[in-house]
Amino acid sequence: MEDFFANILFVLFLCGIAVLGASLFFYYELLKRRAFLETAKELRFRYYYRSYAIPARFAFLRQQRRGRGRHAYNILLGRYNGAEAVVFDYKFTTGLGAEKKWHYGSFAVMHHGRDCPSMRVYPKSMLPALGQIVGYDELFFDGHELSEKFAVFATDERFARTILVVPLVEYLLRHPELSLEIDPHWLAVGTQEHLIPEGIPYRLRQLEKIRAALPL
Repeated sequence: MEDFFANILFVLFLCGIAVLGASLFFYYELLKRRAFLETAKELRFRYYYRSYAIPARFAFLRQQRRGRGRHAYNILLGRYNGAEAVVFDYKFTTGLGAEKKWHYGSFAVMHHGRDCPSMRVYPKSMLPALGQIVGYDELFFDGHELSEKFAVFATDERFARTILVVPLVEYLLRHPELSLEIDPHWLAVGTQEHLIPEGIPYRLRQLEKIRAALPL
Protein backbone atom coordinates (compact mmCIF):
# COMPACT_ATOMS: atom_id res chain seq x y z
CA MET A 1 0.00 0.00 0.00
CA GLU A 2 2.84 2.36 0.87
CA ASP A 3 4.40 1.72 -2.55
CA PHE A 4 1.07 2.51 -4.21
CA PHE A 5 0.79 5.89 -2.46
CA ALA A 6 4.46 6.60 -3.12
CA ASN A 7 3.90 6.01 -6.84
CA ILE A 8 0.86 8.30 -6.82
CA LEU A 9 2.84 11.05 -5.07
CA PHE A 10 5.67 10.63 -7.56
CA VAL A 11 3.26 10.93 -10.51
CA LEU A 12 1.67 14.01 -8.94
CA PHE A 13 5.14 15.47 -8.42
CA LEU A 14 5.98 14.95 -12.11
CA CYS A 15 2.63 16.47 -13.14
CA GLY A 16 3.35 19.46 -10.93
CA ILE A 17 6.74 19.96 -12.56
CA ALA A 18 5.14 19.73 -16.01
CA VAL A 19 2.45 22.27 -15.09
CA LEU A 20 5.05 24.61 -13.59
CA GLY A 21 7.21 24.30 -16.71
CA ALA A 22 4.28 25.04 -19.00
CA SER A 23 3.23 27.99 -16.83
CA LEU A 24 6.74 29.46 -16.90
CA PHE A 25 6.91 29.01 -20.68
CA PHE A 26 3.60 30.81 -21.29
CA TYR A 27 4.56 33.53 -18.80
CA TYR A 28 7.87 34.04 -20.61
CA GLU A 29 6.05 34.23 -23.96
CA LEU A 30 3.63 36.79 -22.49
CA LEU A 31 6.51 38.93 -21.22
CA LYS A 32 8.26 38.70 -24.58
CA ARG A 33 5.11 39.73 -26.45
CA ARG A 34 4.70 42.68 -24.12
CA ALA A 35 8.28 43.70 -24.87
CA PHE A 36 7.58 43.61 -28.62
CA LEU A 37 4.43 45.65 -28.09
CA GLU A 38 6.35 48.26 -26.08
CA THR A 39 9.03 48.47 -28.78
CA ALA A 40 6.37 48.86 -31.46
CA LYS A 41 4.74 51.64 -29.43
CA GLU A 42 8.05 53.48 -29.02
CA LEU A 43 8.71 53.27 -32.78
CA ARG A 44 5.07 54.08 -33.63
CA PHE A 45 4.86 50.78 -35.48
CA ARG A 46 2.02 48.26 -35.51
CA TYR A 47 2.62 44.83 -33.99
CA TYR A 48 1.26 41.51 -35.28
CA TYR A 49 1.98 38.19 -33.64
CA ARG A 50 1.89 35.91 -36.73
CA SER A 51 1.37 36.07 -40.50
CA TYR A 52 1.30 33.39 -43.19
CA ALA A 53 0.90 36.06 -45.88
CA ILE A 54 4.33 37.68 -45.52
CA PRO A 55 6.21 34.77 -47.19
CA ALA A 56 4.02 35.33 -50.27
CA ARG A 57 4.41 39.11 -50.16
CA PHE A 58 8.19 39.31 -50.38
CA ALA A 59 9.96 37.68 -53.32
CA PHE A 60 13.18 37.02 -51.41
CA LEU A 61 11.25 34.62 -49.14
CA ARG A 62 9.16 33.11 -51.92
CA GLN A 63 12.25 32.51 -54.08
CA GLN A 64 13.56 29.69 -51.93
CA ARG A 65 10.27 27.72 -52.04
CA ARG A 66 11.50 25.39 -49.33
CA GLY A 67 9.93 23.80 -46.32
CA ARG A 68 6.48 23.69 -44.79
CA GLY A 69 4.64 25.89 -42.35
CA ARG A 70 6.47 28.98 -43.55
CA HIS A 71 5.36 31.99 -41.55
CA ALA A 72 6.48 35.27 -40.03
CA TYR A 73 5.93 36.19 -36.38
CA ASN A 74 6.82 39.03 -34.00
CA ILE A 75 6.04 41.43 -36.85
CA LEU A 76 6.54 45.18 -36.54
CA LEU A 77 5.22 47.31 -39.39
CA GLY A 78 5.49 51.07 -39.85
CA ARG A 79 7.49 53.90 -41.38
CA TYR A 80 11.14 54.59 -40.64
CA ASN A 81 12.85 57.74 -41.97
CA GLY A 82 10.01 58.22 -44.42
CA ALA A 83 10.05 54.68 -45.86
CA GLU A 84 7.75 51.73 -45.19
CA ALA A 85 9.58 49.15 -43.06
CA VAL A 86 8.82 45.69 -41.71
CA VAL A 87 10.78 43.69 -39.14
CA PHE A 88 9.93 40.07 -38.35
CA ASP A 89 11.06 36.63 -37.28
CA TYR A 90 10.63 33.83 -39.80
CA LYS A 91 10.62 30.03 -39.63
CA PHE A 92 9.78 26.90 -41.57
CA THR A 93 10.40 23.17 -41.31
CA THR A 94 12.10 20.59 -43.51
CA GLY A 95 12.08 16.82 -43.22
CA LEU A 96 9.54 14.49 -41.65
CA GLY A 97 9.30 12.54 -38.43
CA ALA A 98 12.64 12.12 -36.68
CA GLU A 99 14.34 14.09 -39.45
CA LYS A 100 12.09 17.13 -39.03
CA LYS A 101 14.11 20.28 -38.53
CA TRP A 102 13.14 23.86 -37.77
CA HIS A 103 14.86 26.71 -39.60
CA TYR A 104 14.87 30.22 -38.18
CA GLY A 105 15.81 33.69 -39.30
CA SER A 106 14.85 37.33 -38.86
CA PHE A 107 14.60 40.14 -41.38
CA ALA A 108 14.40 43.91 -41.57
CA VAL A 109 12.80 45.06 -44.82
CA MET A 110 12.52 48.57 -46.26
CA HIS A 111 10.82 50.03 -49.32
CA HIS A 112 13.33 51.67 -51.69
CA GLY A 113 10.89 52.39 -54.52
CA ARG A 114 13.01 51.50 -57.55
CA ASP A 115 11.98 48.91 -60.16
CA CYS A 116 15.35 47.17 -60.31
CA PRO A 117 16.68 43.64 -60.94
CA SER A 118 17.01 41.21 -58.04
CA MET A 119 20.16 40.11 -56.29
CA ARG A 120 21.13 38.11 -53.20
CA VAL A 121 24.22 38.28 -51.00
CA TYR A 122 24.39 35.35 -48.57
CA PRO A 123 26.98 34.42 -45.94
CA LYS A 124 28.54 31.15 -47.06
CA SER A 125 27.50 29.62 -43.74
CA MET A 126 23.85 29.98 -44.84
CA LEU A 127 24.18 28.14 -48.15
CA PRO A 128 23.55 24.59 -46.83
CA ALA A 129 20.18 25.71 -45.41
CA LEU A 130 19.15 27.63 -48.52
CA GLY A 131 19.34 24.87 -51.10
CA GLN A 132 19.37 25.73 -54.80
CA ILE A 133 19.01 29.42 -55.68
CA VAL A 134 16.66 29.13 -58.64
CA GLY A 135 16.74 31.68 -61.45
CA TYR A 136 19.95 33.43 -60.40
CA ASP A 137 23.53 33.33 -61.66
CA GLU A 138 26.33 33.25 -59.12
CA LEU A 139 28.88 36.04 -59.44
CA PHE A 140 32.56 35.56 -58.63
CA PHE A 141 35.04 38.17 -57.49
CA ASP A 142 38.49 36.66 -57.96
CA GLY A 143 40.92 37.56 -55.22
CA HIS A 144 38.38 39.74 -53.40
CA GLU A 145 37.74 39.30 -49.68
CA LEU A 146 33.99 39.41 -50.35
CA SER A 147 34.19 36.02 -52.12
CA GLU A 148 35.74 34.45 -49.02
CA LYS A 149 32.76 35.24 -46.79
CA PHE A 150 29.78 35.73 -49.12
CA ALA A 151 28.11 34.21 -52.17
CA VAL A 152 26.51 36.68 -54.59
CA PHE A 153 23.61 35.74 -56.88
CA ALA A 154 21.94 38.06 -59.39
CA THR A 155 19.52 38.17 -62.31
CA ASP A 156 21.57 41.00 -63.87
CA GLU A 157 25.34 40.87 -63.40
CA ARG A 158 25.97 44.46 -64.47
CA PHE A 159 23.42 45.77 -61.98
CA ALA A 160 24.86 43.66 -59.16
CA ARG A 161 28.40 44.89 -59.77
CA THR A 162 27.24 48.51 -59.73
CA ILE A 163 25.41 47.89 -56.42
CA LEU A 164 28.44 46.40 -54.66
CA VAL A 165 30.16 49.73 -54.09
CA VAL A 166 33.06 50.04 -51.65
CA PRO A 167 31.09 51.39 -48.64
CA LEU A 168 28.54 48.57 -48.91
CA VAL A 169 31.18 45.86 -49.30
CA GLU A 170 33.13 47.21 -46.34
CA TYR A 171 29.97 47.20 -44.21
CA LEU A 172 29.16 43.61 -45.16
CA LEU A 173 32.68 42.47 -44.36
CA ARG A 174 32.33 44.01 -40.91
CA HIS A 175 29.05 42.12 -40.45
CA PRO A 176 29.64 38.66 -42.01
CA GLU A 177 26.49 37.22 -40.42
CA LEU A 178 24.17 39.37 -42.56
CA SER A 179 22.33 38.45 -45.75
CA LEU A 180 21.30 41.14 -48.22
CA GLU A 181 18.40 40.83 -50.66
CA ILE A 182 17.44 43.45 -53.20
CA ASP A 183 14.20 43.14 -55.17
CA PRO A 184 12.10 45.58 -57.16
CA HIS A 185 10.93 48.18 -54.60
CA TRP A 186 12.24 46.29 -51.52
CA LEU A 187 15.53 45.84 -49.66
CA ALA A 188 15.95 43.18 -46.95
CA VAL A 189 18.72 42.47 -44.46
CA GLY A 190 18.56 39.15 -42.64
CA THR A 191 20.31 37.07 -40.02
CA GLN A 192 19.85 33.58 -38.62
CA GLU A 193 19.36 35.03 -35.12
CA HIS A 194 15.98 35.61 -33.45
CA LEU A 195 14.73 39.15 -32.99
CA ILE A 196 15.34 40.77 -29.61
CA PRO A 197 12.82 43.54 -28.84
CA GLU A 198 15.43 45.98 -27.58
CA GLY A 199 17.59 45.23 -30.64
CA ILE A 200 14.96 46.22 -33.21
CA PRO A 201 15.90 49.94 -33.33
CA TYR A 202 19.48 48.85 -34.10
CA ARG A 203 18.24 46.56 -36.88
CA LEU A 204 16.34 49.47 -38.43
CA ARG A 205 19.35 51.79 -38.19
CA GLN A 206 21.47 49.08 -39.78
CA LEU A 207 18.97 48.71 -42.60
CA GLU A 208 18.95 52.47 -43.17
CA LYS A 209 22.77 52.55 -43.31
CA ILE A 210 22.77 49.87 -45.99
CA ARG A 211 20.02 51.60 -47.94
CA ALA A 212 22.01 54.86 -47.84
CA ALA A 213 25.08 53.03 -49.19
CA LEU A 214 23.20 51.59 -52.19
CA PRO A 215 23.44 53.52 -55.47
CA LEU A 216 19.69 53.20 -56.08
